[in-house]
Amino acid sequence: MTFKPSVKTERERAQMEIDDAIEAMSVLDNAIACGFLKDKHSLIAQEWIKEYKSDIENCRIFLDNNKDVKWVKKIC
Repeated sequence: MTFKPSVKTERERAQMEIDDAIEAMSVLDNAIACGFLKDKHSLIAQEWIKEYKSDIENCRIFLDNNKDVKWVKKIC
């Protein structure tokens, strides 16, 4: 038997991922703004920020598309 997580659980995970990504972006932004990173490391951090932004967007799309979904457990 396989149980899939409920939509509520998936929505909670998506929101936690958004919160974590926002925090990570803040830390990276501050590190870049302080100017103590080497240029190549700053560029890497900027790429990471882009990745976090993409993750946030994907999670927000998931949350928007699953606002009123009724979940039915599927037993396989």
